[in-house]
Amino acid sequence: MTLNEIVEQLKNDLSSRINQSGIMYRLFGRAKTIASIEHKIGMKGELYRSGKEMIRDIIGLRIVVYFPDDVDVLAMYFDDKSVVKRHIDNLDVDTFRPQCLNITKPLPDYLVDDFRASLPADYEQYIDSTYEIQIRTVFSEGWHEVEHDLRYKCKEDWEEYENCSRTLNGILATLETSEWALSSLFQQMAQANMAHGNLCAMLRNKMRIRLKSNDFSPAINDYLVDNPATVEALLNSDRLVVLFTLLAHNESLPLTYDNLLFLINRIDINDEKLIAMESEETRSTLERFLES
Repeated sequence: MTLNEIVEQLKNDLSSRINQSGIMYRLFGRAKTIASIEHKIGMKGELYRSGKEMIRDIIGLRIVVYFPDDVDVLAMYFDDKSVVKRHIDNLDVDTFRPQCLNITKPLPDYLVDDFRASLPADYEQYIDSTYEIQIRTVFSEGWHEVEHDLRYKCKEDWEEYENCSRTLNGILATLETSEWALSSLFQQMAQANMAHGNLCAMLRNKMRIRLKSNDFSPAINDYLVDNPATVEALLNSDRLVVLFTLLAHNESLPLTYDNLLFLINRIDINDEKLIAMESEETRSTLERFLES
């Protein structure tokens, strides 16, 4: 198995996990080339040769999410006891630049032998059996790509144009504000849809995930219409906890509107009549979720 094939396998594994949460995202991956490895060793060769540091990002994955709070959900999921290194930029109030979250984790055991066999023999001793995950929002990703190719790689173009550089940084600040405004907009949409009795749209705008059905079943919709207190509790439920629950379990729950409601009810609301409306299969799955 080549390094690029290992990248694809990791992407498949990661996609399967994120898909079960419904989070909206794009996933990219790469393996460093020989030239890139040689350049890195040329820059920090003594640290590697002395054993003080290892190259840990031969393989890198980047998860690009639509909403800033999804960065928090994924960070919670990946930041477990296996993490080798975690880095998040600490920015001061006067600094505008992308806040990057990088997590370095060990490769899955089943890929380690193929990974070691794929490494260039001259540099194998300097390379750890790990890979890096970067998590960014889609707005941050777009800005970063422009900045990396047209400023970072061309620093000399910007040396006497500090005002232009500050303007580019200011664009990032505008994008960050827009990200949070977008999340706030959908929360307002959820509240408006609840007020107008469009309960399917309320849940869709509240959760902002990919669902696999078009609406609640008629019986569930009728129950919600007759129980406004349950609907309000649904609106006020903790999205982060629900998505983390979906991510963290090895067994996936089909993401229909009904099942999502049942899960939120078990986590936050505890409406006994709704629990009684669960199918046997859903009840069994949810009980396994909540036991672990």
